Formats: sequence, structure tokens, C-alpha cells
Amino acid sequence: MNEEKAQSVVDFSQVISEHYNQLTKSEKNIANYLRKNQEESAFLSAGELADRLKLSEATMVRFARNIGFDSYPAMRAVLQENFRRRVTHSARLRGRLDDLREAGDIFERLVVSEIDYMSQALETVDRQALHRAVELLRSRKRIFVFGVGPSVSLVDLMEIRLERFGRQVIPLKTAGREILEPLQLMTDQDLLFVICFFDISAALQLVLDYAKEVHCPVIMLTDTLGSIIGDKADVVLAARRGPMAEFHSLVVPMTVINTLLLAVAQEDQEQVMTNLDKLDQLRERFKKITGSTI
Repeated sequence: MNEEKAQSVVDFSQVISEHYNQLTKSEKNIANYLRKNQEESAFLSAGELADRLKLSEATMVRFARNIGFDSYPAMRAVLQENFRRRVTHSARLRGRLDDLREAGDIFERLVVSEIDYMSQALETVDRQALHRAVELLRSRKRIFVFGVGPSVSLVDLMEIRLERFGRQVIPLKTAGREILEPLQLMTDQDLLFVICFFDISAALQLVLDYAKEVHCPVIMLTDTLGSIIGDKADVVLAARRGPMAEFHSLVVPMTVINTLLLAVAQEDQEQVMTNLDKLDQLRERFKKITGSTI
């Protein structure tokens, strides 16, 4: 990657993702560290970064070349340029927000931004992958859904909808040891639906590894992790949430999930309607007993 081209690179995480599968184990450790510590790493020499990761300086240089840069300084120059752009963007965003607060059109700007993300999704979401995901969802009665942080709301959405369709859903919504008891119930007759963005946590790694051990099929909904851990999933659904350094939107991931749910409902319409009718009957019985509605 020559200097002029390198200076045009904005999404360093994407650069890493594109080369991740060809890296050695040590180089993957470097890649994971840089993805999470881009701003700090931008000002570290090859020797300083090597000391932090307990690797050789030669490994740092080789890593930079293996992801497309002429040298380690060339890679660091891109990290520094991205840092400057983020700082400039933050200052620009603060000024813009101040203007928007006075003008009262933050809603308009947000809607335009969300529409832009959705338009991009029309080009980036793989329809064949959606179809394979629907078939897996239809074929399994019990579904484990993993998601932490902001993704918890997406887990809740899937849990409510799929249970209304007659599926048993086991939510995995914590990065702590609380996931261990439900996780040990997983078998090859189940399905794991993983919602993960940007970071590879210990909990995510454990859930994916255990699913592989028990031969449980996996659907992964992600943004930039597909190239890094997508080999652990049977189906990978891409749902970009906007640039890494900006406010992340859930509109595309939620739309992908709603698409899957609607497709399942359409294919299994008779069964789904039967379950919804039962739910309505139970609501009526509850109303008669308590005098209130659910």
C-alpha cells in the first residue's frame, strides 16, 4: 500500500478484517489489539508495541506488510491520520449538534442518516444468506440468542416474536457466568443466533466454541466481525451500523431481524396463526379472571 493510498484509508478495522484469515496467531493478537486500541497505538513505535504484546519488533514489521502496508511507519501514519480525522470529526459534530439544537432539526438529520444506512443495506445484505438463515430458524424448535450491551434489545425482540411463533427461546444476555447454566443445555438439535458487533468478548468466544463442540448450527449477525470469526458460523448476515468512531445505529440489524421473523411467519403461516390464536384466547381468559389486560 503506497503512501498516497494509505492516507486515503479511513476504516482501519476493515483493512484488518480483509486480511485476518491469512495472519499467523501472533499477528492476529496484534490485529485484535490494534482494533481495540487504535488511537493509543497510533503513537507507539514498533518496539513499544512489541514490548506491550511481548512479541518481537520484526513481527510488528511483518504484520504491517501482511495487511498491505509498505512498512510499520506507513501503517502508523494511517492510524495517526484516522485519529486526526476522528478528532476533527468530533469537533465538527459538537458544533453541528449545537447548531441543530438551536435549529431544532436533529430529528430530520437523524432520519436522513438512518435512511442512508438502510439504502446501503440494500446493496450489502446477502439475500441468499437471509434465505439460509430463514431455513435454519424454521427447522429448529429451540433457539439460543446471544447478545450483550446495546444488542440486548435485539435479543428481547427475537425472544418475544419467536415464542409467539411457538419456538422456545433461551436468551443469553450477559457476559458473565450467568450464561453457563443455560449454555450447557445446548445440543445439535438447537440453533444459536449470535448478535455481535466490533468486539470479540470472552463470552462470545465461549458461546461460539461450545456450539461448535456440540455441533449446534450458528447464525451470526455482525458488522465487521464476519471476516474474523465468520468461519465459526453456518450463516453470516452483514449489518453495518455506521463508521466505527460515530454513534452506532441499530436500524439495519433490527430490520434484518424483522425480515427473518416475517419470512418465518410467512412460510409457517398456519402454525404461527394457530399459536397467535392460542395467545389471544389466553389473554381473554386472563382478562376475565383479573379484569385487566396483558
